[in-house]
Amino acid sequence: MNNPTEQEPLLRPTANNAKFSGGIRKRALNLHVGLALGVLFIIYLAWPSKEQPPHFPKMPAHIPFIGGPTWTPQENQTAWGVHGAVASDLEMCSQLGVEILKKGGFAADAAVTTCLCIGATNTMYSSGIGGGAFITSSRAGHGVPISIDAREMAPAGAHKDMYNGNEQASQFGGLAVGIPGELKGLYELHKLHGSGAVGWDDLIMPVVEVLESGWEVSELLGMAISIYGPYFHKHKNDWPFLFDHGRLLKKGDIMKRPALAKTLRLVAQNGSAAIFYDPDGPIAPHLARKAQQMGGVLTPEDFPKYEAVVEPALVMHNFSDRNLDIYTSSGASSGLALISGLKIINGFEPSPGKDFSKTETHRLVETMKWLASVRSHLGDVGVHNKNETAHQSRNDRYAHLVSDEWCSATTAKISDNETFPWTFYEPAYQPNEPQGTSHLSVLDEHQNAVSLTTTVNLLFGSLVHDPVTGIILNDEMDDFSIPTTKNVFGLQPSVYNYAEPYKRPLSSTAPTIVVDRETGKVDLVIGAAGGSRITTAVLQALVRTYSYGMGLLETVAYPRLHHQLLPETLFIEEPVSQEFVHAMEELGHSVELISHQTAMNGIGVHDGKIAAQSDYWRKLGRGACY
Repeated sequence: MNNPTEQEPLLRPTANNAKFSGGIRKRALNLHVGLALGVLFIIYLAWPSKEQPPHFPKMPAHIPFIGGPTWTPQENQTAWGVHGAVASDLEMCSQLGVEILKKGGFAADAAVTTCLCIGATNTMYSSGIGGGAFITSSRAGHGVPISIDAREMAPAGAHKDMYNGNEQASQFGGLAVGIPGELKGLYELHKLHGSGAVGWDDLIMPVVEVLESGWEVSELLGMAISIYGPYFHKHKNDWPFLFDHGRLLKKGDIMKRPALAKTLRLVAQNGSAAIFYDPDGPIAPHLARKAQQMGGVLTPEDFPKYEAVVEPALVMHNFSDRNLDIYTSSGASSGLALISGLKIINGFEPSPGKDFSKTETHRLVETMKWLASVRSHLGDVGVHNKNETAHQSRNDRYAHLVSDEWCSATTAKISDNETFPWTFYEPAYQPNEPQGTSHLSVLDEHQNAVSLTTTVNLLFGSLVHDPVTGIILNDEMDDFSIPTTKNVFGLQPSVYNYAEPYKRPLSSTAPTIVVDRETGKVDLVIGAAGGSRITTAVLQALVRTYSYGMGLLETVAYPRLHHQLLPETLFIEEPVSQEFVHAMEELGHSVELISHQTAMNGIGVHDGKIAAQSDYWRKLGRGACY
């Protein structure tokens, strides 16, 4: 591999050829000028960017408005196979993942390639190596599935009040950027659950080849680019790959990303993710410099502090009358809130109710409200926090919220006849949404499975792109609570989720794997994108599949519900009947009809066949099988 300093002029040491001449007066003048310039340079680096943020679109960053849910999904949108499957937002990336399976890779290996692909090509606005991920992975014969928390971490310069009076700085610009974690998480996944038959470089180079040869801009990416057209034109030197002879690319054009291809090639040749986190390497200094230029506090020294947290996945046993095992993510995700919600709704006696029936829906919505309350009690302590009391307090709080006693008592509090004001649900809000996500599911012929949710948060993350490395940086700091202020998803601040150095912001993600205890085989791999709506979408998917007996096609395509406690509104995707709306209003719910707000990709097993179901109706996704 060539020396990075030979390729990157900014990494070369500058030779000091300056020579002083003249008398004492000239030397003194030079000294004063030098000091003045040094002070100005320091002020320049420390001075927040005055760049005005663009107008943020009122749409999910992960799903520009094309299509929507349907009651009549086309069956030809399901991919079927017998050996393995990948369900992602892009058919091209799903197919790249399947090719890894065909070469002897396991689900973990295919997930790496698919994840890198969706983050680099037509859904780059919602994910990528400048962001983070949560991964739930199961390897047959290797015990309990694992959770990998590859969520971004706050830099050393972060603190609780860093956005007071300047809340938009958590969404746009360098101050919104957390230390990226996705690449470290993907390497841990490959190392721990990979097959060993394919190398790290084998997983990355197919994506490099796509970026170098180019691909056709999709309708979704073309729309996403046009939303921020004026901003990109103003900063075209930072976003050169979006232009062709001064014109922004649009649907049908060919896009290439040579800078990102070069970076991924370096990572592939390195044999691990270490080169990405090297404070003196060819990547971290550039990312830190660009974030600082845009007003941020990220430094190269923050990068080696990053750790992906690997631990046993959270589990709920005996879900539904099939006694299934539900595994989901731990860490700074909302997996624990999902487990709590599943236990609450599992406490009801089975009834003949069905999807969108009055009583069953009301119970589901009330469970969503309790799930939102549980989520408000969650929050990261920090991998570098040595305060044992803080860690023990968090562990005790988490154990209580998923205990059988608490969940059973909560089920008993749900009335079939009415809903209640938000205070009834006992949230940990202080009386103050992650959005650009993408999900993929993988299952291989050996019964290895991966459920992975990846994000850079809002549309194109922080809108900070480093043209040297080709990386779009996240704005995940918006997922921390800002005192007295709601975040972009309308989530109230939680007292457990304030920013601190090297702490991770709370995420709504809950990538999930369902295992049939009787057979020991994977039954479903599921997850969603959609900010604060992710956890309720996954909850509803599991209820639809295992309580209502719905197929995966209908589970993904049909309209969904969402309630996050505050605002006190039941959101329902259209189309729905006015009769159903009135039924919910009679129970005391304030209803708002909305367009689609989530996207879901899943894999199910039916009669020995594997079905890959991407959310074509909301995000034009397609799975692939073989």
